[in-house]
Amino acid sequence: MDSFGMTYVDLDDAVRAGRVDALDVALEVGASAAALGVPLHEVLDRVERAFGGLEPSFAMVREVAVSWAETSKMLQLETSCEDPLTQLSTLPHLRHRLDGLYRAAICDDMPVSDKYALVVVELPRSNEHGLQEALYAVDVSNALRTVFPGDEVIAQLNPRRFAVLANRDRLDQPTLNLVTVLLRRSFESPPPRVWMEMLPPVAQDVTWVLDALTC
Repeated sequence: MDSFGMTYVDLDDAVRAGRVDALDVALEVGASAAALGVPLHEVLDRVERAFGGLEPSFAMVREVAVSWAETSKMLQLETSCEDPLTQLSTLPHLRHRLDGLYRAAICDDMPVSDKYALVVVELPRSNEHGLQEALYAVDVSNALRTVFPGDEVIAQLNPRRFAVLANRDRLDQPTLNLVTVLLRRSFESPPPRVWMEMLPPVAQDVTWVLDALTC
């Protein structure tokens, strides 16, 4: 039995027994179904059957649907190159681009670390979530794309951190200052941090750099 089938059985037991964790089980049902590519209408049909012909509670249907939608979106972003709302590249796309640069550098005389670097932007901590975080990301995207209008990869590393993979010839202090000035138009106090992150000489160490930036 797959993970969706197992969570469905658990949901059936939770509903029939009136367990207090039924809504938590519903979240697992929605997430596991989305991960397996099960359509939402099929998930809701199985939830309805768990109620033995009775109408499922609104809270139950909502938890399943929201969990399914959020997991589906996350999976879509992991397999795509760009967030459609912010126009920012995804972390997997940045990793793929870096992998390509390091593979190409094997035939070059100049290592990747001498040609490219990351410009990192870190927003101040806040209590905002959801839509407001997305709007902040749009503001960062607009500022960075103004400074880097070419083919640079501009990615979101986590809700508060962003990175630009750019040629080091472009990464002088006036450029970093311009990024800071543009960001301060949207984020006044405290202002975002902006710095240049050097890339490692060998590809094997890139994972460590990105993991440190995304944590």
